[in-house]
Amino acid sequence: MKPLADFHVALTFLTRLGRARLVSPADISGSMSMYPLVGALIGLILALASFAPLSPAVLAWILTGLNLYVTRGLHWDGWADLWDGWGSGTVGERFWSIVKDSRTGAFGVMGLVLGLGLQSALFERALAKGAWTALIWAPVFGRFCCLVLARWGRGLARPGLGQNAAHGATSRALFGAGATTLLAGCLVPWPQAAATVVLAVFPLVALIRLGRRQNGLNGDFLGAAIIAGELCALLSLCLVSDSVQAIF
Repeated sequence: MKPLADFHVALTFLTRLGRARLVSPADISGSMSMYPLVGALIGLILALASFAPLSPAVLAWILTGLNLYVTRGLHWDGWADLWDGWGSGTVGERFWSIVKDSRTGAFGVMGLVLGLGLQSALFERALAKGAWTALIWAPVFGRFCCLVLARWGRGLARPGLGQNAAHGATSRALFGAGATTLLAGCLVPWPQAAATVVLAVFPLVALIRLGRRQNGLNGDFLGAAIIAGELCALLSLCLVSDSVQAIF
């Protein structure tokens, strides 16, 4: 597919901004290199909204809701499903039946409360610092993490989105997505970008280890990787800026 068509497929799948149409699994796989570019568009929307004349606390809550609206809560659904599966302590098909259950259990609710609460707090911190570029960097990096996990866990991919992602996470796709991510990283200070990468290693390793334990990796893992990547990108702003302040 052409880049514009690939971008439209990714935009439609990852957000509510595209015009829905039927696409093949091959089209979905071929669009993965565009994930960080879609993240840049989401980030631009958040960055523009961050200039609203409201207090950082109120605006952070609005940005959290806006992010959920634009993405249809797709990635948070995977985040909650994995919390339910992980919290159950089960292994094998019982784990996967819990993950695939459309009902959200107690661990999923706890994961959503902790994750969304942290995201809102980090949004507030970024707004208080006037770091609107971090609002663009986070969605871009989060979607790059999705590709990294898909590539890393290719041998674990389960039928469905996990398998489509594994097929799409080619070296060429990673190169294209990496270039977009690198450009977005130039929007933030290099220590922040470096800290983001270091922080992201921990959740990605945790996800791949869970996938190996459960002998599988599906779309919920990829959604959780996006959320984890976004949180790491925002958290790095706090850690780096606070460290600099402590030194001086």
